[in-house]
Amino acid sequence: MAGIGVQIEGRHGERRLTGRHVLAAMLVFLTVVCAVNTAMVYWALSTYSGVVAPEPYRQGLHYNDRILADQRQRHWRDALTIEPDGRITLAITAADGELVGNLSVEVAIGRPSTNRQDVKLRLVADAERYRGQIAPLPAGAWIVAVEARSAGADGEPMFRARRRLWVAP
Repeated sequence: MAGIGVQIEGRHGERRLTGRHVLAAMLVFLTVVCAVNTAMVYWALSTYSGVVAPEPYRQGLHYNDRILADQRQRHWRDALTIEPDGRITLAITAADGELVGNLSVEVAIGRPSTNRQDVKLRLVADAERYRGQIAPLPAGAWIVAVEARSAGADGEPMFRARRRLWVAP
C-alpha cells in the first residue's frame, strides 16, 4: 500500500515527506516540550518551598486575636472617623486617656473584594489627632487598616487596627 506523501524536490533527486517523518517530528517536538516543562517544574520546586511561616493556616485564623493582644498589652485605643467628604481623623489614646503622639501613621482603605480602588496615605499629626484627606468614598463595603510606628522607624508597627466600614448609598 503506497503512502500518501508530498513531494519535495531536493539536490539529490526526489524526496518524499511521509507519515513517518511527520510522526518523528511530532515526537521530537513533544519530547522537547516535556523536557522543558520538567526542568521548569524542578527548578520552581527546588528553589522555593512556598512556606513563609510554620503553620500559616493556624496563624491566619488567629491574626485578629494577635492584633487585639498587642493593643491590650499597650492598652491603646483608637477612634477613627471618615467623614462623607473624605476627611480622616484618628486619635490613638493610651490607657490613661492621653493622646499618643510622635507616631508615623499609615492608613490603607480598600474594597474587600478588589484592589482597584485601594488608597494608601500617611496621616499628618497635629496637636490633638492624626488627620488626612481622600476623595469621598463611593457607597458600599470598605476595609480600613491602620498601622502606627515610632516616627522614623521602619520595623514592625507599634499599633494596628482593622475596621470594616459601610458607606450607605
